[in-house]
Amino acid sequence: MGKRRPAWDYQHYLRYLKEGRGQGTGADYKPWIYIHDFPSRGVSARIPGRTTGRIHHLLSRQEEYYFYILDTDPDVLDIREQFPLRLTETMEIALRLNVKHPWKGDFPFVMTTDFLITRADGLHARTIKRSEELDNPRIIEKFSIEQVYWAARSIDWKIVTEKQISRERALNCQWLYSGESPESFIPDPEARHEARSFLLSLVNEDHLLPADGIELFENAFCLPAGSAIALYKSLIITGAISPDMGRKLFS
Repeated sequence: MGKRRPAWDYQHYLRYLKEGRGQGTGADYKPWIYIHDFPSRGVSARIPGRTTGRIHHLLSRQEEYYFYILDTDPDVLDIREQFPLRLTETMEIALRLNVKHPWKGDFPFVMTTDFLITRADGLHARTIKRSEELDNPRIIEKFSIEQVYWAARSIDWKIVTEKQISRERALNCQWLYSGESPESFIPDPEARHEARSFLLSLVNEDHLLPADGIELFENAFCLPAGSAIALYKSLIITGAISPDMGRKLFS
């Protein structure tokens, strides 16, 4: 049996504000919700972000997949997850729309948007939800509050479901930044440049590295297992090759 969620009341609200939750940008941002706030949640993850240089708190598998895609997108400048909406404003919007504002116990619950993303062209708000949940009238009511909130700020807001998130692409993005770097295998820049050129010659027309090419490369340069894959990943990250990220790149 899972732990009970902590009570939500005015004191919790004040404490979150005092802690600076929902404030800051980049490495200094603090999400409104941390994983440890809800220990009974099922799938959740704490993931180091390359874009921000901090740990991100993700509350579902779909959030995790979407985060990997965002974190490897060169156009994304900042990622703020579990972003709080101003409570007084969401309550006013709910009243205006004649829908019930979320409450926990005796105090209104602060609504959050899963991701507030900074791109070169401005801010984009994204809410992650499984498609079958969009048939739930209560969820749609809460989304109507969120939609009006962001529209008032002229910020692009959309719902993202598993239909718009490629699991294979997300796992590829995760894989790209895992493991050791090519520098750890080949510290010398000139030797690394030579190895890079050789590995490029082994990549096929689909920009994939054949299994026999891995052994050939590592034997030719007398490098340990894993060096070919590390260098291959760097070719993708730097844009030297562009395989289809929607198909499996590794085994």
